[in-house]
Amino acid sequence: MKRIVSLALFLCCSALLVQAQAQIFGGPESMKGKFVVGGNFDAGFYGRSLNIGVAPQAGYRLTRSLEMGVRLGYQLNYNYGNNYYGSYYCHFFSGAVYANCEIFRGLYLHVEDEEMCLLVRGEAVNPTAPSWYNSVFVGAGYRQYFSETDFVYYAFLYNLSWGYDDLGNYNSPYANPFVIRVGYCHGF
Repeated sequence: MKRIVSLALFLCCSALLVQAQAQIFGGPESMKGKFVVGGNFDAGFYGRSLNIGVAPQAGYRLTRSLEMGVRLGYQLNYNYGNNYYGSYYCHFFSGAVYANCEIFRGLYLHVEDEEMCLLVRGEAVNPTAPSWYNSVFVGAGYRQYFSETDFVYYAFLYNLSWGYDDLGNYNSPYANPFVIRVGYCHGF
């Protein structure tokens, strides 16, 4: 239910902003920069854990301010030397649809619906069926433009699905509800 409400609210607000922008700026738009490709790469070493991830994305700008697209992701978490489990690998595969709406000179609102699959393999870990997680992110970000079509983005997102279910089970692969992303995109 959270997913439907947040996506509907975002699309209604985006439609109002797009109409207001069309009245202010007017005129036809060029096709330059309509298609956007990019993403981000991350790596980290935390105690006895190594994390490496990549998340490419592709989007289409419906108007000057409204962009919709897809995001894929892969994250590897390698934990070594654990006394109880030994060494093990966590593989996270994800796919998401997103929409963002630029509201003022690089400042934008973002909503994303992500499905994630977790596979755990290791020495003392019994292979089990994949675990599936759904996350709905809302937040804001800033685009720093280098040219008319190239930009670096900074996003601060909140996971609406983070926490515990009714049985007290942890229902998210994320360590906390806040997610910070930094990436690069190119429009063509």
